[in-house]
Amino acid sequence: MTNQTGSPLLTRRRFVATAAITGAGYLAYRAVRFEIPSSSARAKVLIVGGGAAGIGVAARLHRALAHPDITLIDPSSTHYYQPGFTLVGAGVFEPNQVMRTEAELIPHGVRWIQDRVVDADPDHKRVTTAAHGSLDYDFMVLCPGLQMNFGAVEGIDRATLGAGNVHCIYDFESAQKCWRAIQQLSQTGGRAVFSDTWTHLKCGGAPKKINLIAEDYCRRNGARDKVDFRFFSASDRMFEVPLFRQRLEQIYAERNIPVAFSHRLKAVDTGARKVTFEKQGNLAAGTNIERVTMDYEFLHIVPPMSAPDFVKQSPLSVNPATGSREDWAPTDKSTLVHAKYANVMSLGDVAGTPTSKTAAAIRVQAPIVTANLIALMEGKTPRYQYDGYTACPIVTQYGKVLLAEFGYDKKPHPSLPFLNPGREHLAGWLLKVHVLRPMYFDGMLRGLV
Repeated sequence: MTNQTGSPLLTRRRFVATAAITGAGYLAYRAVRFEIPSSSARAKVLIVGGGAAGIGVAARLHRALAHPDITLIDPSSTHYYQPGFTLVGAGVFEPNQVMRTEAELIPHGVRWIQDRVVDADPDHKRVTTAAHGSLDYDFMVLCPGLQMNFGAVEGIDRATLGAGNVHCIYDFESAQKCWRAIQQLSQTGGRAVFSDTWTHLKCGGAPKKINLIAEDYCRRNGARDKVDFRFFSASDRMFEVPLFRQRLEQIYAERNIPVAFSHRLKAVDTGARKVTFEKQGNLAAGTNIERVTMDYEFLHIVPPMSAPDFVKQSPLSVNPATGSREDWAPTDKSTLVHAKYANVMSLGDVAGTPTSKTAAAIRVQAPIVTANLIALMEGKTPRYQYDGYTACPIVTQYGKVLLAEFGYDKKPHPSLPFLNPGREHLAGWLLKVHVLRPMYFDGMLRGLV
């Protein structure tokens, strides 16, 4: 049996049993194995960012401190469960399932300033906001997320996504349009082009997820033969971890989806429905950049990403080892203390750590940041270490997920060791669709898991 998207329906008994085993196994394996120490230390803590990282740290820190003095800055009224955007684009989640009000999630007792930071002066322990002026701090938790630089692609504007049938599931509104466009694609056929980007990005597997789910939808609805699927990657490989890379290469070959590597998205002509890529040359071989332009019926793009401008333009972006500015906040990959400022902790998407930027990474980072911050407040040396764990549940089709979990060592770190980590499974789908979202809102943001 299948639902309207072609996803297999489970009997209630099988669903409950499988989901329970999957969720319990994931929670047990990925649980943080230390108690965050309580403390009577007093300090003014400023958390910049009210996403998964900011709220998760605020909840843990407020619970651990006997005399909490915590201020959180974030301009948003709505909090989005961003890992769910792919499933909105796939027609699995309704838009209202991935959103809550920010006010209901910020821990009671934490001061919320609904504003945005426009300047940071870590040398004087101060930030400047757009509407509330300057704010001082003793310690800062830097976790404002990242920004998507749509302007770096000629002809594209975030506000006009959807025009010319151009979509991006990293954007909430565009994810909804993407689902409608995939349904239409199965009716009209044509060339469907998917791309990623050349910078670090949040959830690096997302471009492949929406590609594979769109192909699966068309196949299940008898329209596969009339859609020419293409994937263009700015990288030179499908995935950085060999085990998962090999399986993705097999899937793309099995489904007859050509992949072009080292192609950077350069421009889009939405009126003519043409997309241009730059094929990166090999300097050692003496080859030059080559421009490739093609027609499309459906186009999914990923813009280059970076830390927010206020971080990039401040000393927070300067790597003390080189003296140069970086696109991310240079951060000790183990302790998550800023590389230059010992009173600044950095985690989540903004942190310049060599791991994928995912909610799963934040779930492990948040308790480590909290415990190490308390140590700093007490004048001690941070001792808790982050091993780079991250997870990317790659939806390969309706009903199956390749659960890519790994750390700094680029080796698989499976939470469900009773399953083959190099293959896609129903258990991963149940985890993605039924477990992770409530765990995020009711566990992770509360500092409970």
